[in-house]
Amino acid sequence: MSVGPRTRTLLKTAAAARRLDIAASYEALTQACVFTGDDVAKAELVSDSPNHLWSLGARSRALAIVHPHVDEAWALVKSAQLLKSNRVAVTSPHYTEVRVAADGQAVTFWHRPGLRSPDASLSAWVTALTHRIDAASGPWLGEHDPFSGLLAGLDDAPLDAAVRRFLRERATQLREEWDYLDWPTPDTVVLGTLGMAPVHDDGVHVGLLLRRPLQRGHREWDLVAARWRSELLTGPRDDHRTYADTYLSYEREDRLPPHPYIGAWTGYQVVRDLVVLTAVMDTVRRAHLDTDTRRQAAHRVACLRGAHQAPWNWGPRMEST
Repeated sequence: MSVGPRTRTLLKTAAAARRLDIAASYEALTQACVFTGDDVAKAELVSDSPNHLWSLGARSRALAIVHPHVDEAWALVKSAQLLKSNRVAVTSPHYTEVRVAADGQAVTFWHRPGLRSPDASLSAWVTALTHRIDAASGPWLGEHDPFSGLLAGLDDAPLDAAVRRFLRERATQLREEWDYLDWPTPDTVVLGTLGMAPVHDDGVHVGLLLRRPLQRGHREWDLVAARWRSELLTGPRDDHRTYADTYLSYEREDRLPPHPYIGAWTGYQVVRDLVVLTAVMDTVRRAHLDTDTRRQAAHRVACLRGAHQAPWNWGPRMEST
């Protein structure tokens, strides 16, 4: 693999399973670049969750995302187009085509968006505008079902039987509570994130960098996801007060929520706990990749089981969306 220095260092220290995972992603990227003419010689793996995000080198104006399925890749491209048509600041595809590798993985290319902005008001801005989009304008939008695939990979995770049993029971409990939630607002377009929407700034433009396709669901999911870290995690926290004030400032008078802030909604804790379980499972299903991820997964499950008092320290790596 002819990759950049950071990825070469990662490959030297990663476990065999993770090296194979990165190699398969890089091979899909290489096949896609044959068609686009981009150079992968200095490609760097930026992130591998929720999908593989690659930088094509400092001189390239593009990022590449490797998707496990072609349907997800096309849905992501259409999601960006839907946002742009509704005047939501979003990173645009660098090419409109989706390239499919021999193993079925798909690759999309995106304009380089700049650095992640720490300004919580920007995240609230793009989230509020997204929630104003009529869900009927995207008939291809999938339903937001947080339980779909939630426990995928659990049986293969290097965790003991008691931990796997706890996670199954926790998911079952939350499923029962979810079915009885009284949603205060109708369906709309949602981001389905696990935190504040990641908005980037290249010095000229700001925009949301989508990593997952938009969905049809309830906006409360996005609002709860934006808040939970400031409540449960130690360390640097996003400014949720700024986020909440900015979000409400973009709401129409006839659509103001019936609660003064999302934490006052009666269904808040159920959705928050499901967002947290989803974040934990994102780490659990990757626990086989290397020792560090396995250790993180075990620690995060222990937090859920009450072994550590909230606010929790989840370590240096915290997946975003």
